[in-house]
Amino acid sequence: MIFSPFTASYWRDLFRNEFVPFPGRSTAVLRYVLISALVIVISMTLQVPSLALSLIMVFFTAQENTVLTRLSGIVLAVGATLAVILSMLLLKMTMDYPVLRIFGAALIGFCGMYFMRISKLGTIGYLVALFVINLQSLVDVSNDPEVVTRALLWVWVAIAYPIVLTITVNYLMLPAKPAQLLAGELHRQLNVVLSQLNAGKVLPAPAPLGLDLIERGVLTLHRHLVFATMGDNHYLLNKSRYLIRINTVDRLHTAAVKLSRLSPCNSSDSSFNQPDLLAALLARCAELQHQFSHETAVSIAAIPISEEKNDDPRIAILHEMAHALNTLAEAEQAPILSATPDKEPQIAADALSNPVYAQFALKTMLATFFCYAFYTAVQWPGIQTSMLTCLIMALPSLGASSHKGLLRVVGCAMGSVAALLATVYVVPHLDGIVGLLMLTLPVIAVGAWIAAGSARISYIGAQLVFAYALALFGQFEPSTNLPEIRDRMIGILLGIGVSITVYSALWPESEQGELKKMLARLLRSIATVARLDQSTQNDITQLRTLDQARLKSWSLLAQNREIQARVALEPGWQYAHDSVTVKMQTWLAQVQEALFAVNWLQTQLAHSERSLSADIDIWSELNSFKASAALQLENMSDMFNEEGTTQPSLQQSFAKFKQEYALISAHEAALSQASNVLSAVHATYESIIQLGNTLPLSQPMQPEQPVRI
Repeated sequence: MIFSPFTASYWRDLFRNEFVPFPGRSTAVLRYVLISALVIVISMTLQVPSLALSLIMVFFTAQENTVLTRLSGIVLAVGATLAVILSMLLLKMTMDYPVLRIFGAALIGFCGMYFMRISKLGTIGYLVALFVINLQSLVDVSNDPEVVTRALLWVWVAIAYPIVLTITVNYLMLPAKPAQLLAGELHRQLNVVLSQLNAGKVLPAPAPLGLDLIERGVLTLHRHLVFATMGDNHYLLNKSRYLIRINTVDRLHTAAVKLSRLSPCNSSDSSFNQPDLLAALLARCAELQHQFSHETAVSIAAIPISEEKNDDPRIAILHEMAHALNTLAEAEQAPILSATPDKEPQIAADALSNPVYAQFALKTMLATFFCYAFYTAVQWPGIQTSMLTCLIMALPSLGASSHKGLLRVVGCAMGSVAALLATVYVVPHLDGIVGLLMLTLPVIAVGAWIAAGSARISYIGAQLVFAYALALFGQFEPSTNLPEIRDRMIGILLGIGVSITVYSALWPESEQGELKKMLARLLRSIATVARLDQSTQNDITQLRTLDQARLKSWSLLAQNREIQARVALEPGWQYAHDSVTVKMQTWLAQVQEALFAVNWLQTQLAHSERSLSADIDIWSELNSFKASAALQLENMSDMFNEEGTTQPSLQQSFAKFKQEYALISAHEAALSQASNVLSAVHATYESIIQLGNTLPLSQPMQPEQPVRI
């Protein structure tokens, strides 16, 4: 499969999405800078060695919220403690036997990497492998047992106290509590809804909103709720109620995106005949926003919905918003359902039977100790970073390893250049710690700004600070040793080259096959949304079912994008299937449109069920159309598994539905609802046709001329 190239527009969009401010980013940078300043002052004053290691622990511990920060701190502390204990035991038994020491470190590293692949707590194994292999090399510097033992204990101190300091500051200084982040995100999304409802009063009218806004919004809300339930029993006990609130805001947000594609609602516009509904929605959304922000009980009055004939698509969207709010008002009066947390196994089911895990651990050790043997043989200890790089790049797939290596190179290059300029032009003029802080903290702030971004770039920030600190804080005074900067970059490049060579030559793990499976799962999840039967459930139950199916589809879409980005970095990243020529980024955008259209069709059918289901033939044709659409999506998913079947008769089903539409046009009662349903059917049909034309199907589907409504 062919992927979109990294064009100028790609980099422009990347910069705009990754480096712009967002709520919480500035406060995160302030916390990073404050903690780093405290660490520098404490380590310099008390002469705690390994200051660069202490600084990188700050960046590894601090996360997006207090719960995740605490968890990462605990994992880091446990991993570091285990590593120091195992290192001391290893050196005690093999201090005078270099070969045994190396094999012992390799065995511990192998077990750590194996544990990383099979367990949800694999980070502990990774840290043990990283620290044990790095610490065993201390013997190459000094073979005095007392010196080595003290060095090991000081390493533990250099790791432990920044972790405690980071957790403390993150809880005391502008804490990013998940509950507050959830309330803030609900407030922000309701702001989007209010701005679209008020769009008719603003000149010029706001620009149409993208579907990415829906995807990010719903996934962010559920992510915040997960951590809120982990950090607060109130949210755990009331999880079902908060899920209903999140689903309500998601429905409002989705409707607002749909509304942004139409002309604004304006009470003074003669073509807009329901100003009372618009005013009620504005009042209820503002009231709901106030209740979310102040964390008070949610209590809103139901909105009366007119059953009068109306062909305006904007009214259908406003009706969906009103239905969402009415569902919330009804659900808030119902008793709370007990939440049963899902318990997932901590160890992979195939931990002992899948050879891939052992192969991965063996590859990592081979790459790591090849670099160790190389820099030891040539007596060039300055490139020790090559060994560390092999461990850092130890990720399951070639694409993920290449991505991590690229981020490490970029971050270290930026930090090294900053350190080089500082060493040449500024350091010779420093005479105290105040000047050193004034020189260092702006660089840390830049690294913190990057580290506070998404996972696509955050590692650059940590590596920038680490490389800068290694160059300037190797001793208890600013360093002016320029060759260290050069050697470090050479070591990083060597480690990346060795890692990619070993991972490509020995049991290469590519995510290309996994991407095809995930694409098939994505299409099948949208097919599940299309197949949902509106007539077998009550209103609240069917909307909850729809929300759950839609959430799964949005989540799979985000996962597909992440995998696609990693596959694009793999050596030989194009698929061998010549007939599949669609560009993945464009195709995923089309999948996004299809999901949006199918979801909107189901939403309209949920509101129209009472008026349309009375005519059994009409309702039967609607279900037939949904079934054929789902079958078409499932057949597309089979194409990724090379199990494609005969193209289903989606066009025939659609033509039959148009005939049914002509029949129901004569019925005054059904017409008010049928026009909006038919528009949703058209959008679903055209989006699926567009998807079908980008796949290697035997007969490309071409949409017929749409019916004028």
